[in-house]
Amino acid sequence: MTRFGIVGGGLMGHGIAVALARAGHDVAVYDVDPRTLATFHSRVGQALAQCGITGAQAERISAHVTTVPALNDVAREADVIVEAVPERLEAKHRVLAQLESAAAPATPIWTNTSVLSITRVAEGMVRPRRLAGVHWWNPPYLIPLVEVAPGARTEQRVVDDACELLTAMGKTIVRLRRDVPGFVGNRLQFALLREALHLLDQGVCDPATIDTVMRSSLGLRWASVGPMENADYIGLRLTRDILRNLAPHLSTDKEDFPSIDKLLGEGHQGRSSGTGLLTWPPGREAEVRQRLDEGIRRNLTTTP
Repeated sequence: MTRFGIVGGGLMGHGIAVALARAGHDVAVYDVDPRTLATFHSRVGQALAQCGITGAQAERISAHVTTVPALNDVAREADVIVEAVPERLEAKHRVLAQLESAAAPATPIWTNTSVLSITRVAEGMVRPRRLAGVHWWNPPYLIPLVEVAPGARTEQRVVDDACELLTAMGKTIVRLRRDVPGFVGNRLQFALLREALHLLDQGVCDPATIDTVMRSSLGLRWASVGPMENADYIGLRLTRDILRNLAPHLSTDKEDFPSIDKLLGEGHQGRSSGTGLLTWPPGREAEVRQRLDEGIRRNLTTTP
């Protein structure tokens, strides 16, 4: 059993806590917002129910998770610390400075950033060698993948130990050779989103059409055959011919995204405001959440 401390009890923090507790590890969680801590255990229970775990078994797992009133309480007793605060460098720098002042010098720290450079997150740390990027996918207690990456000054041992521990939990580990913003998964995901927005901006189709194309074609294939395997499968000569003809027409936008910028300028935030690229009438949020969870479960049972 490893004792984990998690700073940040929101969406990812509570999900990581559930995944760790299910593997038998003790977890102490701190969040700067008392309201987040007040709802933490009920959210843990909801997550376990999503996993089909209730009753006495859920109680045993929940007993592995505690909330603590101060960040120092997380740092002092943990064998591994997980930083899961919002994706703002200044927030991460502030939290890491506090953790370093309270934790033992050798305690490894995992940052759950999904988009920031690990090297930049480590800026200002006294011991940046102890920081590794360990990116869980939401929800962490269902999705098996965890991406692990070093920063420029991360000790090899920290990465090795993280991979060994996560593998023992039954997670699917991918180990990056070097630090890159977005790891692998988010770079692929947002490259696709950029092209989808480009299609909207060019007046090719509407948002619902893009989702229909994804769900009824590529989404059905990618759970079983990834882009590298598919390129080999159809043949690299054909792949090269397609790229030669198509690549010049793909988006290279870096800053301006008119479809989103216009909506934001009109106060449309997406799900939270009821309107975004699509409309979100009452009940749609719950329907999407259920469909997403059921889809993940279905793919987990059928993916080779």
